[in-house]
Parts: sequence; structure tokens; C-alpha cells
Amino acid sequence: MSRVPAVSIIGWSGAGKTTLLTRLLPELTSRGLRVAAVKHSSDAHPLHRPGSDTARFQQAGAVLTGFATPEGVQLTHDQAPADSLPTLLSRLVGRLDLALVEGWKDGPLPKLEVWREGLGPPLAPSRPDVFALISASPIPSPTSPRILSPEDIGAIADTLLEHLRPPRPAPLSPADARGVASKPVRRWNGAALQPTEDDSLAVEEPLEIRVNGESLVTTMRTPGHDRELTVGFLLAEGLIRGADDLGTLAHCGRPGEEGWGNVLEVTPAPGVFLDPEPLRATRRGTLTTSACGVCGRRSVEDLLTGCTPLPPGPVLSPSTVARATERLRDVQRNFARTGGVHAAAALDTEGRLLAAFEDVGRHNAVDKVVGALVLAPDLTRQPVLLAVSGRVSFEIIQKAVRARIPVVAGVSAATTLAVDLALRSGVTLATFVRDGRFNVHSHAERLAGA
Repeated sequence: MSRVPAVSIIGWSGAGKTTLLTRLLPELTSRGLRVAAVKHSSDAHPLHRPGSDTARFQQAGAVLTGFATPEGVQLTHDQAPADSLPTLLSRLVGRLDLALVEGWKDGPLPKLEVWREGLGPPLAPSRPDVFALISASPIPSPTSPRILSPEDIGAIADTLLEHLRPPRPAPLSPADARGVASKPVRRWNGAALQPTEDDSLAVEEPLEIRVNGESLVTTMRTPGHDRELTVGFLLAEGLIRGADDLGTLAHCGRPGEEGWGNVLEVTPAPGVFLDPEPLRATRRGTLTTSACGVCGRRSVEDLLTGCTPLPPGPVLSPSTVARATERLRDVQRNFARTGGVHAAAALDTEGRLLAAFEDVGRHNAVDKVVGALVLAPDLTRQPVLLAVSGRVSFEIIQKAVRARIPVVAGVSAATTLAVDLALRSGVTLATFVRDGRFNVHSHAERLAGA
């Protein structure tokens, strides 16, 4: 049975556990999380006075007892936390997002330790499940993977939430594995420079797209899913209207040859002519970086060409938009290893995932998603929401309009041009979509109750 994620805040008496927790709760609440706080004591306390009514209820076999007053209701278990707390957290799934337990040093939960000078030594050496140590004092010996300042509540909240994300131990697929490589690194942990070890980094390589043997553009991307990237790019640039305009898509050369996989040849369908001249005329040269947007254009008006406004609807639940970027975490396998790639995902009206990809460039990630939708032979659910990591730029909105996706949800901010195009093109643009909250800049009428 699944449980509410929980973390113990541990440390010596007087270390500042309660102070930290009372400062951490508002920070987590401001991010839209529903947080429970539990106080754990190593000493036995009589929950119900001997001879009281509630004590008699417990003696009679009640699993749960309570005491109600005009100020509220207190419910208690007569079991030890090791037995009762996991059961309670299972019952509260869907009602809570996180539980913080103060003082459960020997419990099975992952732990944050609060330490200050003048008390006993840090507890982390004897408890390997401590994932971060919070202290304003110099640490006698570095024993924690993270050392954080108690004044930086935002960083503490980030570390806590990052640690609670589901692990991704599954091996990468062959296509995804091409996007990760190992390089040597040495880490500074706040007190010492650690020995050299291997670090996973995101691979960035060029992809040259050719049409009928002629070079169209070269873009820097994460290798893998090149067909989807190419199709999404061609659609976004207005060179194709759909899969029926395409004949074949194939990498040039042979496997094993140097540079193989970095050139992809596009052959149009019989009777279809792909004219690359408008694209060449609006870009300086032939190189597109993984972050390229308006910089390679002659004018903003060139980008507006072909962006027919989207019709009204559909109406979505605001919670579907608010949780959209959480779906990115489930597909960011390369990001979990490298921290160096973006992601994009297409969802339906119920928030169900239709397509999702990663890339060093956020525009490339969107192109891969759109290309997958174009190539899908049996797409039965309509994509209505595009979730993207990072900043929402002008070109992200343009790609959504070309793909006829009416809602864009971004983890970070939007640019002024992105908002302008969203307003003009009928796109609902939501930004800072994190932890159940978001800002909406345009066409809020697609949100139920707006």
C-alpha cells in the first residue's frame, strides 16, 4: 500500500529542530503542499489518564481513541510509532502530500539532521539514512552528502523534495542511453574536495537534417528520437502539414562509421514538394543551437506566419494544469542522472500522458513530442496540454499553435513575446506550474471556474 512521503527531523536536544520545522512548514505550504507535522518522543507519555473514559475505551479494545473539545479533536493510538505511523500514512494518501516527523532518530524514515556546536557530535555517521545536515557551525568532519545553512529555508525545502522524488533505478532504453556519457569530476561538499569519480553528463551532438540530399539545417541536440525531432521541426517551420507529406526518414551512412547517426535524410511523399527556401531566408546560416529561438530570424513577423489562432475550448480542471509538470518528473530519466536536459510532454484533457521526451534543448524536446504525435498511427486521444521544463519562450508557443495544442504549462517564467503570441493565437499560457500552483497569462476561460 502506498504511503504519504515522510521525513524525520533529528538532532540533539536544543539543536533547533522545532525552530527549523516551524520555518519549513510555511515554505512548503507556500508551494501548495499539504503537510502534516508529528512530534515524536523517546520517552513514554500517558496518552490517557488511568481510570479516564478514554483509558477505559482503550482497555475495551478500541484501536483509535479521541478526545473532543470546542477547540478541536485529538485522536491517538496506543501503538508505538513504528507500528502505527506507517498505517496512518497509508490511510492519508490523497489527503496529504508530506509528513514531517520531529525527533524520530531510530525510525525507518529518511532524515534531515539539525546540528550546532556545543552539543554532542553529529548523528549522521551512525545513521546512513541522513541525506542532509543543517548547521550554521563548522562541521567537525564532513559526514553528509549535503551541508545546508539553517537560514536558507528555500534550499532546505528543495533538497527535501528532491530526495523524496521516486528513484529511477531502471536502465535506460537504447535511445535514451545515447544521451548520457560519463566524465571525471571532483565534488566539494562544503568542507573538503572529494576524490575523482565518474559523473553522468548530458550528450550534445549535431544533427544535420537534409531534404532530397540538400542540407536544410543543423541543430545541436541530445542523440536519440531523431525522426520525431525532425518531423516536429518540419511541422513547426511549416514545411509539412502532417505525416502524409513524408516518404522516408533515415540516417545517412552505416552503423559503426564515424559520425553515424548525426545526419538524417528526409524524402517527401510522392507528389509532395518540400520548399526549404522560406526557412533558409529567415535564418542566418544553417546552424541552430539547442536553445535557438528568435535569434536566428530576420523579424518577429516571420514567426507569426502560419500561426492560425486556435478555436475556443476545451475546458480543463485547474488541477490538471497544476499537476501537469509533475508528469515530467516521471519521464526525466536522463535528467535524473545528469541534471542537464529539458523535457516536454503532451497530455490529454484528463492529464494522461500521450508523449514525452528529453533533450538538451527545450525546443528540441517539444519538437520530439510533436513529431511523435504526428507519426502516431493510432492516436485516439486529442493532445490538449503541452508541459515544458524551463522558460516558456516565443517559439514554444509557436510550436504549440502549429501542433494545435491549446494549453501550455511551463515550470518557469514566460517571455513577453511568448505572452503576446499566446494572446494573439488563442493559447492558454500557465507559468511557474509547481507544487499544485500556477500563474495564467492568457485565455483563462479554458480553466473550469475561471
